[in-house]
Amino acid sequence: MTSDSQIKAVLFDVDGTLYPQSFFIKTSLQFFLRHPKLSAAFRHLRHDVRAIGGVEDLHLAQVSLCAGYMRIPAEKAQALLETHIYGTYMDMLSKAKPYPQVEGLLADLKKAGLRMGVITDYPVGAKVSALGFDQYWDVAISADTMGHLKPEPDAFLLAAEELKIAQEQIIYVGNEYKYDIIGAKRAGMKAAHLAKKAVPDSVADITFSDFDDLRSYILGN
Repeated sequence: MTSDSQIKAVLFDVDGTLYPQSFFIKTSLQFFLRHPKLSAAFRHLRHDVRAIGGVEDLHLAQVSLCAGYMRIPAEKAQALLETHIYGTYMDMLSKAKPYPQVEGLLADLKKAGLRMGVITDYPVGAKVSALGFDQYWDVAISADTMGHLKPEPDAFLLAAEELKIAQEQIIYVGNEYKYDIIGAKRAGMKAAHLAKKAVPDSVADITFSDFDDLRSYILGN
């Protein structure tokens, strides 16, 4: 597989990319069974935020939308979101174990002199640190704090700005085509899609299911 010598930085999605999507789905289902109304409300409000392209204050908007969906006072909605979504749910996801190949890949990329980082729609905190890769990240961006969730390009562009590397010299690695791949391409980055097969008419620069293939694409070895 031919490498791309123009790549100077590699950015990663977190959920379903650094660790298996199966764990994310299983954990989300467990959380839903414990908090079905809140889970449904959160899923709907995130969809609404994406549909309008983002908001100035995401957390304030989420409280308002959650209160409306659940027909509860804003104060109660805020408490539920903080306690269960940003508390319990994030704690549950922090138990994830990374793909076995990931650390070796990160070590090789770092040795080759590439800059690295993560972009996630959720807070960058204990869940990301629990994976044990903090020493590799030059930048860690949470779209959640920006009010513009993927596939909006804001978080991608901020990462490029902080890295001081042109977007076209950055490749973003993610498993969600409509959020990760579309978002990266909107920002002018290259995109690597973690999937068993390419989606029809994919705009990804590479679709892979084995991290060794991604390593070969980036480093050529």
